[in-house]
Amino acid sequence: MEKLKYTSESDRAYGATGMAIGLVIYDGDEMLASVDIDADPNDMVALSPEFYFAGNPGVSAKTAWNQILKNYNLGISMLIANVMCRHLVGQRHTVPDDIVELLRSLASGEGRDSCELDDDETERLFNKNYTYLQRVFSHRGVQSVAHDFAATLLSRRSLSRHEVLEQLSALNML
Repeated sequence: MEKLKYTSESDRAYGATGMAIGLVIYDGDEMLASVDIDADPNDMVALSPEFYFAGNPGVSAKTAWNQILKNYNLGISMLIANVMCRHLVGQRHTVPDDIVELLRSLASGEGRDSCELDDDETERLFNKNYTYLQRVFSHRGVQSVAHDFAATLLSRRSLSRHEVLEQLSALNML
C-alpha cells in the first residue's frame, strides 16, 4: 500500500478529485456527502450511510445483492479514478504497471470478500472500469475540470455535496 500513499497536498487534492469525478460519472453522486482534503485519506470523500448498508429485511436477497455489487463497482471505480486523476492529470504521466497490478489485486480481494465474485468476474469488471476511466481522465475537458476542482479543494479544504456537484457540473457538457 506504500505505493498508493499521497506524496503531497496537491496529490491528495487530485486523489479526492478523482474519487468525486468517479462518483459523478458512475451515477453515484447520491451517495456523496462531502469532500474534505484534511480528513484521513480513507475518509476524504465522505459517503452517505446508504453506501455502507445494503441490507434491509423488506428487500429481496437479489435486490440487496445487486446493491452490494453496485457499491463494490462504485468503490473500485473510485479507487481507480483516484489513481488515474493523480497520475494522468496531476502528474501528467501514465499509471505505472506495478500500481495497476496493485489496484487489480485490491479489486479482486474486495470482490471476493464483499460480493463473492470469482477472479474472472472481478478481472472483467476491473478491466472495463480501468479502460473507461483511462479514457475519461485522458480527455482534455475532464482534465480541465479536474484541475479547477483540485485547485478549489486546495484553497477551500472541504466542499459540501452541493458544492462538489456544482463544481463538477461541467462534466455533463463533455
